[in-house]
Amino acid sequence: MNAKSILLAVDGSRNSLRAAAYVGEIAAGAAGYRIELVAVLAPPDRDIYPEAAAFQAERDRRGREAGEALEKAREILVSAGVDPAVVWTRMTSCLDMDLAGTILTVRREAGLGTVVVGRRGLSKAEEFLLGSVSSRVTRHAKDFTVWVVG
Repeated sequence: MNAKSILLAVDGSRNSLRAAAYVGEIAAGAAGYRIELVAVLAPPDRDIYPEAAAFQAERDRRGREAGEALEKAREILVSAGVDPAVVWTRMTSCLDMDLAGTILTVRREAGLGTVVVGRRGLSKAEEFLLGSVSSRVTRHAKDFTVWVVG
């Protein structure tokens, strides 16, 4: 596995965009990097959106926001000096309502050596109750590197 092959998970949050800027600083002007930007789409909760039209509208909104997050992260990388030819984008659906598991599946299937995630701004109590994507990715890391940017 190549440590210069990077999966950068983006969701449009301040910390995921900070992670993009960090990767840009590392990879700018350097040879051998491959950066895959990944946005994971979690489906809306059917209890909150029971009507088909409302459910679809929320899915569409989330898809637009994910596309915007991917584009913004790509712009950050390219403006930092990363060659646009080495930056790939991917939008994928969440598997079994597990964002961290989906990120890890994409990493494994693509054979990427490093996962970069932004640290979510949860309080200690929220993190204890809900967990965080960055904590779960880190906890399940084996045979690859994880960078958590906050």
